[in-house]
Amino acid sequence: MFGKLIKDPLLHFTLAGAVLFATYEQIAAPEEQLAENTIVVDRNALLTFIQYRSKAFQPELASAKLDQMSTGERQKLISDYVREEALYREAEALGMSENDYIIRRRSVQKLEFITQGMAEQLVEADDAAVSEYFEQHRQDYYEEPSYTFTHVFIRSGDNTQAEALLQQLNREEVDFSSATGFGDRFLYHRNYVERTADFIASHFGEQFRNQLSQLKTSQHQWQGPLRSEHGLHLLLLSEYRPGRVPQLSEISERVERDYLRWEQKQTQELAIQQIVEKYHVETHL
Repeated sequence: MFGKLIKDPLLHFTLAGAVLFATYEQIAAPEEQLAENTIVVDRNALLTFIQYRSKAFQPELASAKLDQMSTGERQKLISDYVREEALYREAEALGMSENDYIIRRRSVQKLEFITQGMAEQLVEADDAAVSEYFEQHRQDYYEEPSYTFTHVFIRSGDNTQAEALLQQLNREEVDFSSATGFGDRFLYHRNYVERTADFIASHFGEQFRNQLSQLKTSQHQWQGPLRSEHGLHLLLLSEYRPGRVPQLSEISERVERDYLRWEQKQTQELAIQQIVEKYHVETHL
């Protein structure tokens, strides 16, 4: 894929308009070409970059932040600065910018937008590519275990009352939709449909979640009482779905969209990298 893209003349120039910039490079003096294609990274440049990015124009804080950076963090900062500077200069060569940082950012964003549009046109999805992407990112589509149940709430927390109500619910064969006529009003929901254990714990607490995991599903048998942070609960647990990764056929449209976004991003970054590589970088820190 990338081999074909690299040979594509569209990506060699990134934009059709960049031909003008290339023509200038051919007729410019060698010293001028070197100057135009050199990005100098020094402390002042990075301090200015940090302040604009953080929108906090405090040189002392920016200096302290730079000094506290690890080698990896500083290298990432340099890479981001060089990337922005290269895109800005390319945009400037195409007449997109003015000598203003806000305009500079907008100019860079324009060029990023154009490269994104190019990537969207270049990238297409086929079944083999989507399938390969799915296999490489299977865990991204993992579905957490989920529970479906309705419950009757006993605010008092009285076990005797709860046991008597449990017998009544089973004796009268109260179903999922009829449970609203029993028990007290609960702070959250009456019915929980395909909810994860974490979501349930956020409403009922960890103790309730642990008890819930011990129950067996039944369409007719009420169970409990289970204790939560709020009181006691009688449950009709109608379904439990174990965690799983769906088959590709079940989520093919979603995976295809994800693949296209991912591949377009890779293609866009390749185009931007070609722009960055046109410049010689000197670091003076």
